[in-house]
Amino acid sequence: MAQAAAVLASLKPADRIWVVGAVNGDVAALQSVHARLVRKIRPGDRLVYTGNYWGDGPGDNVIAAINEILLFRRFFIAQDGVDMADIVFLRGAAEEMLTKMQQLQFAPNPGEVFEWMLTRGAAGIVRAYGFDPATVQATMRQGAHLISQWTGQLSDALRRHPGHGALMADLKHAAYVSDGSLIFVHAGLDSSRALTAQTDTFWWGGSMFEAITERYYDCARIIRGSSNSHSGISEREYTLSLDAGAGRGGTLVAAAIGPNGQIVDRIES
Repeated sequence: MAQAAAVLASLKPADRIWVVGAVNGDVAALQSVHARLVRKIRPGDRLVYTGNYWGDGPGDNVIAAINEILLFRRFFIAQDGVDMADIVFLRGAAEEMLTKMQQLQFAPNPGEVFEWMLTRGAAGIVRAYGFDPATVQATMRQGAHLISQWTGQLSDALRRHPGHGALMADLKHAAYVSDGSLIFVHAGLDSSRALTAQTDTFWWGGSMFEAITERYYDCARIIRGSSNSHSGISEREYTLSLDAGAGRGGTLVAAAIGPNGQIVDRIES
C-alpha cells in the first residue's frame, strides 16, 4: 500500500485548482495558455498538469514543450505562499511509453511492443531525442544486446536535456484533494477499484472513465486531461474531461476547478 500511495499526489483543499489538459507536445498552445495563466494565478491556487507533455509533433516542438513546462514550474513555485506540493505533474500515456521504451530489452517481444507504441504516437518521442523511428524498428529485430545499447542511448539523450529526467522521475499516476472531494487522472479510472489499485487504467482506461455514472467513494468529481474524442470540455455529473485536441489540430484547455468540481474559470489557446 505504501508503494502504491507513493505514486499518488495529495493536494491541500483550495478554492481553485487549475488543471491543464493533455499537451501532446503542442508548445505554441502551451505558451499561449501559460501567458494567460500568469495573469490569472492568485495566492492559494494549485496547479495540475495531466500528462502527454512528450507528443507526436516535430522533435524540436516536443523538446520546447518540456522546457516550457519546466520554466512555468519555476515561475509557479516562486510565488509567495506556494508549497512544492501545490503543483503536480501526472504521467500520461506518452510518458508511460517513454518509461517502457527505456526497458525494451526486457520485453519478450520488443519489436511488437515498439510497433504498438508507434501506432500510439511514440514516433515523436523517438525523433525528439535524435533517433529515427525506422532505424529503431530495425534495431528491435537484432537481439537483446543491441536493443540494450539503444535503450541506454535513449536514457542518455534524455539526461542530456536539463530537467527532463527529473520531470520524468517526479510524475504521479494520479492526484486527489486530501478531503477526498476531487480526483485528477490522465485518461481513465476503473470505478470498481480503489485509487491505489488501478494498474494501467490511468493511461489506457478511457472507456472505463466514460462509463462512470455513480459517485466514486466521496469524490464530487473526477477530472481527466485526455480523451479519445479530443472534443473539448465534456461535463457529466461525476466526471469532467478537458481534452480539446492540443497537438492534434485543436486547442489546449486549462480550467480552474472549484471545491465542488465545477469550472470557475477557463483558458483555451
